Amino acid sequence: MDKVIIILCDTLRAKSLPHYGGERNTTPNLNHIIDSDFTVFNKAYASAPWTIPSHLSLFTGLYPTQVMETPTSLKLSPNFTTLAGLFKDSGYKTTGISTNALVSRKFNFNKDFDVFLQLWLPDEKADDIYPDRGETSKFKRLLKLINAPGGPGNLWKFYSQKKYKKRFNIIDDATHSTNRTFTLLKKSMHQNRAVKEFYFVNAMQAHEKYNPPMQTRNTFVKNNPVFELLYKNRSVLDHYAVEPFSDEILKYLELRYEEEILYLDHVISDFIEYLKNNNLYDSATIVITSDHGEHFGENGHFTHLFSVYEPAIKIPMYIKWPGKEGNIGVFNDRLVSLHDLYSTFSNLLNYWEPCPDSSLDLTSLNKRTFLISQLPSMAYTEAGCKKKNSNFSLGDLGFEDDSLNAYVFNDGKKIIEHGGNLLEYNLIDDPREKTPKAASERILDTIKSKILD
Repeated sequence: MDKVIIILCDTLRAKSLPHYGGERNTTPNLNHIIDSDFTVFNKAYASAPWTIPSHLSLFTGLYPTQVMETPTSLKLSPNFTTLAGLFKDSGYKTTGISTNALVSRKFNFNKDFDVFLQLWLPDEKADDIYPDRGETSKFKRLLKLINAPGGPGNLWKFYSQKKYKKRFNIIDDATHSTNRTFTLLKKSMHQNRAVKEFYFVNAMQAHEKYNPPMQTRNTFVKNNPVFELLYKNRSVLDHYAVEPFSDEILKYLELRYEEEILYLDHVISDFIEYLKNNNLYDSATIVITSDHGEHFGENGHFTHLFSVYEPAIKIPMYIKWPGKEGNIGVFNDRLVSLHDLYSTFSNLLNYWEPCPDSSLDLTSLNKRTFLISQLPSMAYTEAGCKKKNSNFSLGDLGFEDDSLNAYVFNDGKKIIEHGGNLLEYNLIDDPREKTPKAASERILDTIKSKILD
């Protein structure tokens, strides 16, 4: 493996892609490439329906609760060998490119990367400069910045970062960062074409807020100024704490979201064309996947804040192996998890540490009987909802506590657990998860004792 590239499309759900039954052709350029050269994993799931725990699992091969010291500990622990570490120890140059401020140095996701670029900043190699929001006055916050390591220079960095984010509308429009990401990726690969390399890319194009560029805007839905204004002035939390978004605006936003995917199709296929034109494609290993999915009204949810239903946790996973053999558009029906990539590459590299039991080698003949997707804590979003509505409670959404687990079995059975409440679904007969039945705790006892303790 000369070049290994993981392109993680943040918030890309399987449901909106043609290979997974999507209604619209959101990947017109990638369809032929994937059919010709990639393995399509039909039953791939995120380790969690939220960015940080899902990335923690991807980087360590463990379930979120095995990695996180507490349900709300968000940093990658220095005690774990990471996916990047496997490659670095095996003689690869490791490069991380992130457009998501949660996948950042702040949370230690730069661990084991030789180069880690943060694309929401004007200087992609710099750290975020934040004032202390715990201080009551603006003057005290700025004074604290000046007195921190880095001195008065912190103030200049803070304002330059703020100006950059405002100029390119970084918070509400991912396109500038996406374009910058693939430009830097091509540049790095050109400069290091003779070097063995591992790349991890997080691209935020499909993440809320949905603001597709002109190249793809109005492909699936015409611009609606009324809906655009409503969406601009309301947050995701309003859907839960104040008033649900209407079915009409949710459908509109779903189509806007799929126009974002259409742009991802453009930039990823363009990158693959670059690899082909520079004789880098055949020997490369390429993974295209996601950290979690998205809701647009399914089961009453919007985005991915409070859910382990299928739209939030079922993700795409496409893999092109090096060489030509085996790359014939294979559809693989095994049950797989995002963090299975850890053991896959550990074994391909002949790494000396044993693989965690929670991670399955995708090149082996082994098959899972089940997997788990976990949301260790909803406390952070609950707190946000309380700011919108002081009377808000997770109980309003039917939850018994602030954590969620989904257990998906290879026979199509699925159990959702929150507190002592267990709901069982049959995904074969009830793919939309409309008709649950009560499940017995005994079915989960063995799993918990072996995996989660």
